[in-house]
Amino acid sequence: MKYTITILLAILLLVSTKETHAQKNYDTSIGLRVGPSYGLSIKHFLSERIALEGLVTSRYLGAFKGLPSYAYGHWSSTPGINAAALIEWHFPIGKVKGLNWFIGGGVHVGVWGGYKGHPHFDKGDRPYLLTGLDLVGGAEYTFEKIPLTLQLDIKPSFHFVEHLGIWYDEVAVTARYVF
Repeated sequence: MKYTITILLAILLLVSTKETHAQKNYDTSIGLRVGPSYGLSIKHFLSERIALEGLVTSRYLGAFKGLPSYAYGHWSSTPGINAAALIEWHFPIGKVKGLNWFIGGGVHVGVWGGYKGHPHFDKGDRPYLLTGLDLVGGAEYTFEKIPLTLQLDIKPSFHFVEHLGIWYDEVAVTARYVF
């Protein structure tokens, strides 16, 4: 974990000191994120290159439908929900207007079901807390003629409370309405 924090701080230092002329394409956007986790995404730019993104997601089918969730070959009667807050630094890609790459990090907290019989999550049907740190990196394109932005990113999550582990497969596509 010491190395993860050191690497994250080094990356943040590099991107915060590099001079760039990124152009902010919008102030605020809201939309849907689809990947292993799916849900709501809200992004707001604080400056030309720094944005905050908030996510409210679930990882398994059922959390928003009131159905039991199925994961790793086990059923849970208490599906989970997760919230994340991220800070991102955006940089232009070439001379393509509206196209940026970004990198950042943040924190998450969630409540998940106990998967009875699962080797890592067996807490019966008692929910457990999932809290930790996130990294994020990807690309975003904002359309010039329509109020839409598309984002492709990877967001590994490191969990430290009740479950020590990592979700490394968080690759997602997000479509947001720009206003």
